[in-house]
Amino acid sequence: MVTVMTDVNCLLAGLIRLITPLLLLILWYKKTGARLFPAPVAFLICFPVFILGAAIRSGFGQDDPFAYYIQQGLLYGILEEGTKYLVLCFLLTSYDSRKDAVTYGIGHGAYEAFGAGMACFGLIGLDAAAPDILWMNLWMAVEAAAFCIGLTVLIFYGIYTSNSKVMLPVAILLHAVSNAVGGILIEFIVIPIRILLTAGICFAAYRCWQEMGTPYEGEA
Repeated sequence: MVTVMTDVNCLLAGLIRLITPLLLLILWYKKTGARLFPAPVAFLICFPVFILGAAIRSGFGQDDPFAYYIQQGLLYGILEEGTKYLVLCFLLTSYDSRKDAVTYGIGHGAYEAFGAGMACFGLIGLDAAAPDILWMNLWMAVEAAAFCIGLTVLIFYGIYTSNSKVMLPVAILLHAVSNAVGGILIEFIVIPIRILLTAGICFAAYRCWQEMGTPYEGEA
């Protein structure tokens, strides 16, 4: 019975991680009429970015876990947020609305959610999942989406205000810190830190959102 419940929790956790970004994208489109193209672009671009990240990370020494997770945090902070900047600034040049930044953030988060969902499915039948896998993934689905969207809005704000020299390093540092604490600290300390960090990012993103004008006609 325990094994069956564990498998059910793994299945539900995986479905939550896969469905959450899609539901978020649909709700965002229904509410704002935002253009959808940045989302699949972000999703597809994440494939080479994360492959490159994994290749570089494989060369990191793991004798010192503290140094390893700091290096990993900085690596993915630079790769992920740096790629967002390059794509939003030089590739999606006609997608110049703050709405597009949110859509791109949803797409980026969808890639990470896809990997997490597949990992949950991979635990089915192994009886190796944590007892709280369902609730942890429910929380992480929401927190991860807010985190990705918030940082993307900060980067877009830097581009929009010609202040990327400040906003891009800030986004990279925030990403690096969030990534590093997840590996260095134990779970019951990580959760409140991540909550506070993500809440701060979302508040800053909201303020930046308010300061930006309407980049194209028709934005509400």
